[in-house]
Amino acid sequence: MGYLPIIITLSCFIGLFFLVVNQSLIAKKKSILQIQQAFFNELEKLGIVHQKEVGLDAVVLKKIDEEFAKAKSENSPKSKSPFETEVRPIFQSLKITVSQYNKLIVKKPYSFVAKMMGHRHLG
Repeated sequence: MGYLPIIITLSCFIGLFFLVVNQSLIAKKKSILQIQQAFFNELEKLGIVHQKEVGLDAVVLKKIDEEFAKAKSENSPKSKSPFETEVRPIFQSLKITVSQYNKLIVKKPYSFVAKMMGHRHLG
């Protein structure tokens, strides 16, 4: 009877850890999708974007990089254009969020949870 409360407490802690990490990863994915949508909305305001694809695939992230490079080449880098003030910060935020997600699922206790819950590396 002495070990039973310890075992129950440890199993509840592990279960809660799994739930919290899984929710954190899901929230990070939703944030990435929202940032992608905001990125395309800003490009659409400038009249640059041709196709809007939002997703977590490596292909979609590569297309976003290509759209940004194309929009950057069309705008003058020296002037304070709407591209520099509105689109670039959103793109940088997207890159940072994807990087944070990828770094999180590589760290040791989180990698086990990510593998068990089916989360994978982005881009």
